[in-house]
Amino acid sequence: MNALSSRRAKRLILTGVAGLTALTLAGCASGSGGGGGDAGGPLVLYTWAASEGDQAQWADFIDGARAEDPDLDITVEGPSFSDYWTKVKTRLSGSNPPCLLTTQAARAQELGDLLMPLDDLIEKSGFDVENIDASMLSGMTVDGTIRAIPYDAEPIVLFYNVEAFQAAGLELPGTEYTRDQFIADAKALTDGDKKGLALAPGIFIPNAWSLADGVPAVTEDGELDLTNSDFVDQVQSFFDLVSVEQVAKAPEAADGSEVSQQAFTSGEVPMLIEGPWMYGSFADAADFTLGVTIVPSTSGEAAAMTAGSGFGIAANCDRPDEAFAAIEALTSVSVQEKQAEARGIVPARIEALPAWAEGKTEGAAEVVEALLADATPQRTTPTWNQVETLMTQYGVQGYRGELTAAEIMETIQNSVAG
Repeated sequence: MNALSSRRAKRLILTGVAGLTALTLAGCASGSGGGGGDAGGPLVLYTWAASEGDQAQWADFIDGARAEDPDLDITVEGPSFSDYWTKVKTRLSGSNPPCLLTTQAARAQELGDLLMPLDDLIEKSGFDVENIDASMLSGMTVDGTIRAIPYDAEPIVLFYNVEAFQAAGLELPGTEYTRDQFIADAKALTDGDKKGLALAPGIFIPNAWSLADGVPAVTEDGELDLTNSDFVDQVQSFFDLVSVEQVAKAPEAADGSEVSQQAFTSGEVPMLIEGPWMYGSFADAADFTLGVTIVPSTSGEAAAMTAGSGFGIAANCDRPDEAFAAIEALTSVSVQEKQAEARGIVPARIEALPAWAEGKTEGAAEVVEALLADATPQRTTPTWNQVETLMTQYGVQGYRGELTAAEIMETIQNSVAG
């Protein structure tokens, strides 16, 4: 989903190369047998599986799960990540549908009708949800029932260049960071055209900024709420980092996330808000020490927007007990520890969190733990792609001070609602 350095991408591919052949063959066999309905046949996991990196990841998941359950038999098929969200609906309506699916917490509402409620299976198996990150379980809950078991829980963080902070005589931020202090630091790190913070277009990062102050863009009932005055104020304060505080450049609508990421890793810009899954690729690419702190909040206390994915069961699966047993193995502590160590994902299981700390700079794990202690999942709506597109289009004018957040949020809300 995110750009990886070539060195890291190569490592990911090599770690899962043993499972690539089986995974690729599974993708070619989707129309014949074994999809999920054949008793005794392999369970099929339908997911984003088009790239070698994706295939390597799922191979590692399955290899780890087999260490928990040697009799586990899973094959993998699926399109690219971007195509998955539409093609999964067609795949489930076809012959021999798969039993296992993946979803992001942000997209669980969108796929809710396709995913089986898991509460009865959780109770029947004695699966302990208390050891799973609560924000991700909340994100995977649709109409009051859990629809997937998360394997990661990624609180959005602020990355910073430690040497740049030290050269400017600034205190290194940790598990607390007020917005006033952040703006003061960003101004100290800004010198003419060289700004303190790199920005990408879209709504993902402004949403994380807003949720650091506990203000969501979507209600708990799943309704788009962009014109809520509190959310509008949050977005305006984010726009103001460019138009008023002048500590960042307005992104271009055509910019991909790699533009801001490269500005950060090259040392051109000393701060960037991103997901912790980028730690490994940033560390590979940067010549400086990587610092990690919270997305600044008004109070300075840690609160996070979390993003993450998980495994669910198709609503029309006729082997739910087998499928849930597979999910238990795929989301076990040992599997999540392995994923944290090999790929840098923040595991959804609390006991596996220490594995993410391996190889990170001092204080990074404490920041992630503090954020997960008060986290809210990124909630979206079935129309979120349209919201993202419109925010990318109009947000540039917000950063430049040509339109207010109130005007932009009203335009997007009305366009999507209409």
